[in-house]
Amino acid sequence: MSTKYAAIDIGTNSARLLVARVESGRVVPEFFTLRTCRIGEGMTRAEGLQPEPVARTLRVLREYRQLIRDYGVEKERVVATSAVREAPNAAEFVSQAREETGFNVEVISGEEEAFLNYLGVCRALPNLKSGVVVDIGGGSTEFTYLVSGSSGSRLCCRSVPIGAVRLTEKPLLLEGILALLKDVLEEIKHLPQKNLVGVGGTITNLAAIDQSLAFYDPEKVHGYRLSTDAVGRILFLLAAKNKEERKRVPGLQPERADIIVAGTTILWAILGYLQVPEIVVSEADILHGIIWELAEGASN
Repeated sequence: MSTKYAAIDIGTNSARLLVARVESGRVVPEFFTLRTCRIGEGMTRAEGLQPEPVARTLRVLREYRQLIRDYGVEKERVVATSAVREAPNAAEFVSQAREETGFNVEVISGEEEAFLNYLGVCRALPNLKSGVVVDIGGGSTEFTYLVSGSSGSRLCCRSVPIGAVRLTEKPLLLEGILALLKDVLEEIKHLPQKNLVGVGGTITNLAAIDQSLAFYDPEKVHGYRLSTDAVGRILFLLAAKNKEERKRVPGLQPERADIIVAGTTILWAILGYLQVPEIVVSEADILHGIIWELAEGASN
């Protein structure tokens, strides 16, 4: 029986768990779940992570600990991204999590987050050459791409402090959004090929909305080509509705109704600035990247 691995990603908006095996050169999921605990809610640089969002997240981690035991997982890795890495009280949260759940939470950099996304995507979509991976998270947006030079190619991992939760709590005009994104987008604009691949809840939800999926179907979302025109159309559709009306839009997870307009605006700005016709959607992301690293580390 092949080894079972578990990956947990504590993002600004949600905490996700993937239990999987690696067989025949691919990640085979056994169990996946997501909880919208929104650890970044109300966070400020002065006060850091707030008590209630931390308590919600710890409750979810205790649930995940039991699930990992139930599935007989042999190796695990737990990472925390944007909200936790920016919080002045991150060490306190990590200590609490270790004490209450037994998890050793790693607070990873934006660059490592981007790399793990890239690893997960490239193994799941091997036919996509020279892809630029875009991950719109709750607190930050990551870009990962290959840059060719005289000494060969290098992987460039960039993280920008703008995300769906952050932009919802602190709105910006389009010029403010582009001011944050412009440097990295200018670099991407000059790449010889710009095959964009999107990961994260904003982008997967948009793929589901574009297909009017009454029930979320990962197989219909993975590899879906989401056009720039569709993103613009959906943005105006969602922006014209209030939160309760958005919850009834087919394909949209109701718990994302309050942040989906901000996340879609970020994607719309990226696609428009780069003047690309579409983005390919990937279900494989940082969780798959973690599974690959665990598996390859175990085999070395």
